[in-house]
Amino acid sequence: MAFAPYSGPFENLINEFCNPKNIANTAKRFAELEKQYGTYTFGKFAKHLLKNPDEFKNWERDAGGIPASIRHRLTEVISTNLKSKSPMPMMLKVGDNVSAAHDLIVEVFAHKHSIFIGLLMLCPNPELK
Repeated sequence: MAFAPYSGPFENLINEFCNPKNIANTAKRFAELEKQYGTYTFGKFAKHLLKNPDEFKNWERDAGGIPASIRHRLTEVISTNLKSKSPMPMMLKVGDNVSAAHDLIVEVFAHKHSIFIGLLMLCPNPELK
């Protein structure tokens, strides 16, 4: 369940950065961060984007608890989108899974006249531990 605590503040922050109004600026900032810090991997730039980094003081440990295959898929989706000529808005939702495993569902959907990339991050259900 390491990542589930981020279902509120982190989810809201990412959704703010990646909404239709802000996605172009976020993509520009992403490109600047890659030039400065190297190729993106999931979570690598979080501390550079956060308004209050202390709120996420266990970020590396918690994000590191996500299986490598899911972190890799998140990296691919986020990086490919933010490097594209016309990045799509993204929406993140974090919640508990129905099993004791992590999962990621990526889906493209329409909402309020925009096409989004939806990222549903499911964390191990704490009731199954």
